Amino acid sequence: MKNNESSLFVFIATIIVGILISLNINFNKTYNRVFLSTKQYQDAYSQRNKLRGDISSLQDEYAELNKKLNSFQNEGHGHSSISNVSNEIEDELSKNKMVLGTVDVEGEGIIITLKDISNDIYFYSEDDPNLMDKIIHNIDIVNLINDLKMAGAEAISINGQRVNDRTSVICDGSLLEVNGVKIASPFNINAIGNKESLKTYMLADDNYLKYMISREIYVDISESDNVKIQAYPFDMNDEFLKTVK
Repeated sequence: MKNNESSLFVFIATIIVGILISLNINFNKTYNRVFLSTKQYQDAYSQRNKLRGDISSLQDEYAELNKKLNSFQNEGHGHSSISNVSNEIEDELSKNKMVLGTVDVEGEGIIITLKDISNDIYFYSEDDPNLMDKIIHNIDIVNLINDLKMAGAEAISINGQRVNDRTSVICDGSLLEVNGVKIASPFNINAIGNKESLKTYMLADDNYLKYMISREIYVDISESDNVKIQAYPFDMNDEFLKTVK
């Protein structure tokens, strides 16, 4: 009898302990759910893609630099090695100068010609309610530059003025001021890059060039196998720039 009571007690105790453990697990296990708005999701998705792109670019850069380092180490320290290192440095400097815009460049690309109503005095009337739409403004040129960069243009110029990170485009009456130089319509924009991709992108319905055409701005865009772009004409002083240590 006592054995049966003991067994029953152990059985009941086991059930109670099991219930307590089960309750403890359920109470302690929480689920943190985060609900994102559509914009938050799009921003997060874009940020993720950007980070992946940055990581990929850094990996490619690391691989290229590591390849160069191994090449230098394997070649030894003779005259030939010094010459190769010097050539590599010259190539890097040349590439940097092309990116900065401090040297003349050429290559395949497109040429965009723009003319506004100021070119034809017979149709120019200050009483025209749409007059401002028929004139090319600095914001038009800036938007076209942005579209060209998005399309993959590697170098851009406007009426011979090289576009780089220090370029300014300012309205000055019927003229535009690019890099401090006044230019008048017609405006010729040269862009170096894949000529077919550039032209297709610029003529897409949702891009800015089509909007300018709808405003009665004359637009001509042609492909070329040899677009020439001159260097940025001014000194690029770095008086206040310092590398981060």
